[in-house]
Amino acid sequence: MDAAHYTIDEVIAGPQSRLRAHLDGLVLGGKLVAEELLMPALEDGDEGKVTAAAWALLHAEDADHLELVFDALATAEKKETRTALSRAFEHAERPDVADRMRPSLQGTPPSVQATIVRVLAARLPPRPTGQAPAWGFPLEPFLEARHQELLSAALRALCYAPDPVYAPFVEKALASPYVAVRDAAIEAGLCLGLRATRAACSKLVARNAPGPRLPLAVLALAGESVDIGVIIRKLDVVSMRRDALWALGFAGTVQAAEAVLSHVDDEETARVAGEAFATISGVRISGPLAEFRPPAHDAPVGDEDDVPVVLPEDSLPAPSAKRLLDWWTQAKVRFAPDARYLYGRPLTVETLRAALTIGPTWRRRAWMLELMADGHEGRDRPVLLRHDVRIE
Repeated sequence: MDAAHYTIDEVIAGPQSRLRAHLDGLVLGGKLVAEELLMPALEDGDEGKVTAAAWALLHAEDADHLELVFDALATAEKKETRTALSRAFEHAERPDVADRMRPSLQGTPPSVQATIVRVLAARLPPRPTGQAPAWGFPLEPFLEARHQELLSAALRALCYAPDPVYAPFVEKALASPYVAVRDAAIEAGLCLGLRATRAACSKLVARNAPGPRLPLAVLALAGESVDIGVIIRKLDVVSMRRDALWALGFAGTVQAAEAVLSHVDDEETARVAGEAFATISGVRISGPLAEFRPPAHDAPVGDEDDVPVVLPEDSLPAPSAKRLLDWWTQAKVRFAPDARYLYGRPLTVETLRAALTIGPTWRRRAWMLELMADGHEGRDRPVLLRHDVRIE
């Protein structure tokens, strides 16, 4: 879900379909598979394995393992394990999950409460237009929590059911020194339409704050020339360059297109720059416009057992800098300097919605946030902002 070369439909038809077939096979394995494979896997260090095992146990046809999986959550020491278990609970296709977990909000550690809040928020029932969210639990105490994991979960809950009554809590969290809390507050602020969100992002980018990916994207999504200029200047900051190039793909202007085009001959960032340029211009980087060469970082450094660095853009062909520049020289006349474009077409609500389907999954969540921020999708419609599409 953070791929540079998969659309959401391709994920559904490919990896998700295959994954679901394997998960169903684990369920059909019954008691023997549950005892010998799934239960031990709940303590595995591989997050994907934990999620798969938990999901299969929750869907067992010959037993009810919900309490067992919840006990694994209650005793999990690592945040990564709790997140993996949370995914299983969120996506479980059984209607009793929320009702079974809600009573445990009281008297459990904040780390466990955080997971329960995430699950309950993700499983909120639809609500009639204009009606306040039926939380089924008091959200305010968790929005006042000092525990980072719990506070982040409460803030992100507001993206499933935006409720302006909680705006003061979000504005306070925008100033958090913790990246996880700050990013959750930014997402909540966008979903609530708070003007303070963009101002907070401007300050974070201006001081080269750690974890700049989401703040840069928010500035780019605004499409203002002054903000785009700030992002372009951040291309000179090595630690921010990759995120700034990615973010400029959301800006959609000629100014942004030419900025990323100037980096397509950089071995380290060529693929990100090329994909951002394609997002704006609509050019397909393939055939004569592409060069197939291994990523600059594809080999492990140091010990032979080191895991290679793999980035989402590694799956893309590297652009041919000269030919891409020649293409732009011819095509530039079709682009107005003061307009915004998405895949070569003027940026509108319709093209933005279409991009959610035809665009790569690593951009999908930011586009969804833009739709929410602009109010195009309606404040009564829950937005899918799950862990697997987090901007990071």
